[in-house]
Amino acid sequence: MPVPVGTYYRISEDMVGDAKGVKRQREDCLNLARLRRWDPVQYEDNDLSAYKPTVVRPDFEQMLKDLDAGIIKGIVVYDLDRFTRQPRELERTIEIYDRHPGLIFASLQGDINLMTSDGRTMARVLVAFANKASADTARRVKRKQEELAVTEVKLVHGGRVPYGWMPDGETADPEAKKEILKAHERIMAGDRIHEIRDDWLARDVIPRSRSGKRFGKDGGLQHSTVTRVLTNPALAGIKVYRGEVLREEHGSLIKGSWEAICTPERLEEVTAELEGRTPPRNPNVTPYLLSGIARCGKCTGPMRGQYRKDRKGNRVPAYCCHQEKGGCGGISRKAEPIDELIISLVLADEERVKSKVTTKAPTWEGEAELAEVQGEIRELIQAKNDKKISVSTLIQLMPDLETKRDRLLAEQRRARAARRTAEVISTASRDAFDALPTIERQRARILQSIQAVIIHPAGKGAGPKFNPDLIEPIWA
Repeated sequence: MPVPVGTYYRISEDMVGDAKGVKRQREDCLNLARLRRWDPVQYEDNDLSAYKPTVVRPDFEQMLKDLDAGIIKGIVVYDLDRFTRQPRELERTIEIYDRHPGLIFASLQGDINLMTSDGRTMARVLVAFANKASADTARRVKRKQEELAVTEVKLVHGGRVPYGWMPDGETADPEAKKEILKAHERIMAGDRIHEIRDDWLARDVIPRSRSGKRFGKDGGLQHSTVTRVLTNPALAGIKVYRGEVLREEHGSLIKGSWEAICTPERLEEVTAELEGRTPPRNPNVTPYLLSGIARCGKCTGPMRGQYRKDRKGNRVPAYCCHQEKGGCGGISRKAEPIDELIISLVLADEERVKSKVTTKAPTWEGEAELAEVQGEIRELIQAKNDKKISVSTLIQLMPDLETKRDRLLAEQRRARAARRTAEVISTASRDAFDALPTIERQRARILQSIQAVIIHPAGKGAGPKFNPDLIEPIWA
């Protein structure tokens, strides 16, 4: 009775899609099986890599399962590198041959006895060489792609045009540009990403997914997608390759030929603003003005907004300390008078500042120094590339310059934040505060002046009348 063996065919990349590569392997493997009087059971993985560890080959996995289960008694391949280029996969196969003595392993290049030490050593050496050849090829391809990414100035290379540009990949889409710039303004004013996402969904302003499909209005547009759209370096005309901003050898940013939607400075402001925020709360829960800002005067734990009944049995919003969230549960206070008090205090403080200082956007005097330091870094890198200094010298000189550059960049970000604060102060009125479109933006306005609000206990015998002396703002 013929012995059942698995004949396995594979090719990494079928450029044409006609499977001719595996067809040639199939013919040769079947001829070898018939010559040996074996009964072939065919397995095929077309257009799948045997080198990339993340690629799953369905027929390969099924063949190993069948081999271990005794359904087939061996494997026939065109060559060992068609079977695998990963040492770990070879070791899995050797373990099966260990468990079931007498299994066959044959190829068009000659049989390999995986039952013997010499045979296993030979197989391991061949797979190691195949793995190295694939790694070398991958490295050369990656280097070529990096060179093309640097030398070519296109927005995309055969992929989908990002949201913000017309199909030509060069011209900004006027409507998308308007939406992106408006979203940037909202972020700098304190709006959350989920508010922008909900607005886009409601108005059918919906980017496409990475695969090119439109998101539905059922909430399929993710928080991370909107963030990625609004912080894409390409918005400022900056080239990116595999998530990394590309730079010239001397360190300057590589600019593309497409139309920029915003300035690099604006993109940096928006990115820094988002990175500096705490993780978003549940977007389905409407926050109270001081929820999380208010602190319990007994345990200093954060107080959260919720509805409770007042002395007349009416449900009113209140700030409460919760035992189940780590607090003492000892204080609960009606929210409305506290909100009104804090808003009036913040606006009064803004008016006081406004009367003492000009609201003209402050200038930062470190621009020249920053440019000088960045220029020195570029010159050092260029000197190393020109072999005027050694790598060791570069490593010795760079840390101090990089530390100085990072300090100046931090100062620059603080100066821009101060400029935004000055813009806020110029609109220090209750009408302007009430006109802010979202509770998040109002909270952001509060947090520019106040770090926390301590709500002290009223004490025994205190009546229902609101006592502002028990509310202590902690100024920023």
